[in-house]
Amino acid sequence: MAKRESTVIKQGANMLKRLRRRILIEIRRITGWYAKAEMMRRRALWAALQEYLAKTKSTGCNMTDYWFLYRAIRRLKPIEVLECGTGVSTLVIAHALMENELETKQRGRITSMEEISEWIEMAQQILPAQYKPYVDFCLSGTCEDYFSVFRGVRYESLPNRPYDFIFIDGPKYVSPKDGQPTCDFDFIHILRKTTNPIAGLVDKRVSTCFMLQQLIGSKITYNPVLHLGIIKPTTRADLGSLEKELSSTNFEDSFRVLSPTILKMKSKV
Repeated sequence: MAKRESTVIKQGANMLKRLRRRILIEIRRITGWYAKAEMMRRRALWAALQEYLAKTKSTGCNMTDYWFLYRAIRRLKPIEVLECGTGVSTLVIAHALMENELETKQRGRITSMEEISEWIEMAQQILPAQYKPYVDFCLSGTCEDYFSVFRGVRYESLPNRPYDFIFIDGPKYVSPKDGQPTCDFDFIHILRKTTNPIAGLVDKRVSTCFMLQQLIGSKITYNPVLHLGIIKPTTRADLGSLEKELSSTNFEDSFRVLSPTILKMKSKV
């Protein structure tokens, strides 16, 4: 009897899981349709985007990413944008900065980092001329970096600038030392060096969002519908250090008295 009840419970849980996934897929479809419609309304951006997509070999992000990235740049009006991963997003950010300049009379700049020379050379060739004054393309290798109990990969030759927005869609977050998957460390790297508030978006890198949540807290969220991590304006003061306070209390919310515990880390920051 108990075995039968357990089977029924598992079947019910699987059904709920499949239903949740179908709902999530449908919401993503509707959100994608809305994002495309909003992009098409901006005719100059849409035309430039379609021309660029016809030329590039990059798979790029999806239309939802482009819309939310464009909207974030237009709303926050950053001056120094760090783009981790050159591509179609470079055009979207540059167009938003160009529109910002018309309103604020202040020109923004994209520091566009890329580890693969083929991608950066292609971007330099096919990026429309009106956007090139806004972009500083930087080819760089990657290196490992560490903070507290976490390790990650970042661009090795990152220009030291007062960034106020970051878009993370690169580099390949695999350790150059042992080939193990890690997370992106570029945001932590620049956050340690500045008191400037930095906002941003993280494209699909769930492990990066997890790491940032442990070190920074609720200013980092992940939206499974958009496949985007959202970074609210964050300063160096928000960066906690688990190495000073790492103890069993970091895991006590996941402790179970009557069953084996799957440990989940909770930062105090």
